[in-house]
Amino acid sequence: MTAGHAPGSFTIEVPDGWLDYDLAGQDFSRQQRELRAAATTPEQRSAVDDALRQARRLLRAARQRGAASAAGLIARDDDGGLLMAFVGVFGVTVPDGAQLSVADLAQQVSRPARVDGHGERTVTSTTIPGVGVVARITGTEIVELTGSTSAVMVAMHTIVPVPAQPGSYLVVTGMSPNLPLADALHDVFDAITGTLRFA
Repeated sequence: MTAGHAPGSFTIEVPDGWLDYDLAGQDFSRQQRELRAAATTPEQRSAVDDALRQARRLLRAARQRGAASAAGLIARDDDGGLLMAFVGVFGVTVPDGAQLSVADLAQQVSRPARVDGHGERTVTSTTIPGVGVVARITGTEIVELTGSTSAVMVAMHTIVPVPAQPGSYLVVTGMSPNLPLADALHDVFDAITGTLRFA
């Protein structure tokens, strides 16, 4: 995916099978038809409908928080369940003179609640080839999808300073409701984030 709406123009690659989402209004009807057709029970069809509803809400929330680009995956896994993952890139500009922490920057695109052991975050650093050392926050979050709907998500936020633009950052955010797959999802989000390049 590419974008120029955030500070700095950039590219980021997603794996085969992922969709680049249309932030103006992604149509999930084809995916919904295909997943429902593959479902063999009413419960599985209901799960498909719930997953697509959640994907629409997550994309709407990302758009409202100023996502510059987004991509995602909704697929049936080997056990017949649904695998959902989302990656969005957000532009954040810090006002002149403001001193914001890494957590403050991540808060601009995600506002997790701390309930029932969720919402704890770990701050680390990583290196993106050609970009340099960047800050990263990982954990599980209760993410507000609408005013009355929230979901627990595996989350990873990577804070990337935009070259030659002091106070401007890209926040690459990966999220998924598939909590048992957290380690594998963190690896996927890390790999996707590692493809970020400034144009």
